[in-house]
Amino acid sequence: MLGGFTVVPMAKKEPVRFKGKVQKVAYLTFDDGPSKYTNDILDVLKNNKVQGTFFLVGTEIHKYPDAVKRMVEEGSYPGMHTMTHEYQTLYKSGSSANFIKEVKQEQKIIQDLTGYKPFLVRAPFGSAPQIGEKFRGDIAKAQFKLWDWTTDSLDWDLPGNSKQVIANVKRDVHKDVEVILFHEKEQTVEALPEIIKHLKKKGYKIEVYNPENHLVMNFKNDLRL
Repeated sequence: MLGGFTVVPMAKKEPVRFKGKVQKVAYLTFDDGPSKYTNDILDVLKNNKVQGTFFLVGTEIHKYPDAVKRMVEEGSYPGMHTMTHEYQTLYKSGSSANFIKEVKQEQKIIQDLTGYKPFLVRAPFGSAPQIGEKFRGDIAKAQFKLWDWTTDSLDWDLPGNSKQVIANVKRDVHKDVEVILFHEKEQTVEALPEIIKHLKKKGYKIEVYNPENHLVMNFKNDLRL
């Protein structure tokens, strides 16, 4: 069950071992929802008995409230991707104020809708280079956690080409811990069953973000986040 969070810095996190073998872990993360594809993604996850970590755009939540509720009910994590996803608004003021204001606003929307209060954020366009050290410190002071990714499927740029989405993931996934970036796209829905099958075949345990065992996963390896 989703709950409160405790920071466990990646540098101190020991790999889980089973009979001498490291347990490899993969996180499936989905940006820019909710959308008309959210339920399709949830169907694939449910059919494969896994959960995902979603980073939602706040202005879209009211369009698909039942999908967001389902997400939480089925054990996936409803993370935040700001209200607007607008680069100029979020980063060009020279301050973290707009970013944090939007994240807090979205957090309340998710809590009011689902009863769950999330703390994990994915910065639109990633945390680097637009989020500097002070900006990151402000996010930490606001008690939010920030996730980037280890592997980018590039699905957003591959309409109608699920085979290339699959190939990108198969080519790039090799680390013991992988956070894979997807978006809520038709080609992603089509690619997802084969990707899950491949990950399992390669020995990965597919996990959902767990705030009680927080994993530091940002481009700067900032242990505050």
